[in-house]
Amino acid sequence: MKLTFVIVAIALATAAGLTPKETAAGKKLYAEKCGRCHKFYKIERYPDPAWNMWLGQMIVKAKLTPEQAGLLTHYLQSLRASHDEHNGGNGSTRR
Repeated sequence: MKLTFVIVAIALATAAGLTPKETAAGKKLYAEKCGRCHKFYKIERYPDPAWNMWLGQMIVKAKLTPEQAGLLTHYLQSLRASHDEHNGGNGSTRR
């Protein structure tokens, strides 16, 4: 069940952009659920497979609902896409 949950959340990230309301909600969720325990990592510094692996683990650890997981995943992927558009990258820059 948890693996399916993570796969579905990651798949949601492939959808088109977020509305301003969804972006605000995603940003708030990121601050409240992720920032509570650790610093904010720069998504563009990690290759997609590594980022998705960590995100999947943190979704489970933070006990996000499927709706929260989908929103957070979509929000973070939109940040990567935005970064890529502005920097000509593919979201897989390494440290």
